[in-house]
Amino acid sequence: MERSTELRTVKRSIWGELNYRLNWIIFGTIGAVLLAFIPVIGWIMGAGVILAVLWKTFGFRESQLVGSCPACTKLLPIDPKTDVFACPVCQSCIAIQEDKLVIIKID
Repeated sequence: MERSTELRTVKRSIWGELNYRLNWIIFGTIGAVLLAFIPVIGWIMGAGVILAVLWKTFGFRESQLVGSCPACTKLLPIDPKTDVFACPVCQSCIAIQEDKLVIIKID
């Protein structure tokens, strides 16, 4: 029998969202200030960083794809660009199929 768990789309918790936005404000501002020391090109790049910070800070809440490890039930954030990855807790090899996570047996 194949062990699998389903994938679901969730939004971050309020504290997770606050932390995410504060990180964008703090590190984005530091990056923009450092870019301001580079004439012309740095100013243009700094303006782009400021626009990104404003969008990430005051934009909509983003959804992320999560799923539980079929072996240890640890909640894992899923990168939709990957097909196979290892669970950071139990080191099980996991494949991402349509809407589920499946353990791959490696012999």
